[in-house]
Amino acid sequence: MYGDGSSALWAKTQLLTIDFASATKESADENALNEFSNLFVRQYHYIKLTEFILFVARFKLGRYGKFYGYFDTITIGEAFCKFLKDRSDELDIIIRNRNNRTQEQQVPVERNHQPPDDLRAKLKLR
Repeated sequence: MYGDGSSALWAKTQLLTIDFASATKESADENALNEFSNLFVRQYHYIKLTEFILFVARFKLGRYGKFYGYFDTITIGEAFCKFLKDRSDELDIIIRNRNNRTQEQQVPVERNHQPPDDLRAKLKLR
C-alpha cells in the first residue's frame, strides 16, 4: 500500500508546493517532476517524512537557494545535498549534547577503602 509509488506521489506533492510558492515564469514540467520524485524516493529512502517537510520549509524560506525563471529539479537536488550536510551537523550536535548529559548524570563512586590492619601497621597509618 505504501510502496515507492505512494512515496513518490507524496514527494511530488511536496515539491509542487515549492513550485507554487516560488515566483517562477514556468511551472514544473510534469514528466521531469515525476522522474525526479521517483529517483529521489529510491535514492533517499532513509529520510523521514518529517525531515523532508523540514527541507521543503527551509527551501521555501530561501535557506538553500532559489529558482531563476523556472522550476529546476537539479536545483532541488543540490539543495537537498546541502540539507543533508546540515542534517548531519545538527544530528552530531544532538548526539554530543546527549552524551555530555549522560556523562554529567553519572555520579562518581566514592572510594573509601581501608587496608587491612596488619598492612596499616606496617605503613604506620591511623
